[in-house]
Amino acid sequence: MKPITLPLFYSIVLLLTCSSVQASNFLCSATQESFDKPALLGEECPIGVSLWGKSKPIYAKSTFWIQCGFFPEELTLQQVNQIYPNVSSSIWNKAEKKGKRCLIGPYDDFAQASLEVTQLRTVSGFEKSFIREVEK
Repeated sequence: MKPITLPLFYSIVLLLTCSSVQASNFLCSATQESFDKPALLGEECPIGVSLWGKSKPIYAKSTFWIQCGFFPEELTLQQVNQIYPNVSSSIWNKAEKKGKRCLIGPYDDFAQASLEVTQLRTVSGFEKSFIREVEK
């Protein structure tokens, strides 16, 4: 029997303990189809506006997501394994009309999200990651 990898362990824990994510003032539903993929955020989950470059938060009180990409399919276990060492929050997929959005978060601390997006940009395939802001 193979040992369970850390991201797979987190996925199992997420599946067993969560069917929603609390991001400050909003609650998002989430489902997980299998242990080898991140959970899928519900359509109702707000992801806010993009903060490009060195933009600072727009609102006085906000929640933040890191958008790690937009892909035709959900993230693979290999991609998740690349991301996890660089972030402290959960990795999610969010279905869109033309593919799956990869999101990490939510974060209440902009400084933490900024640090982690900088770390994530050093990982091959995630160089264009950026922060999104949701007004509380």
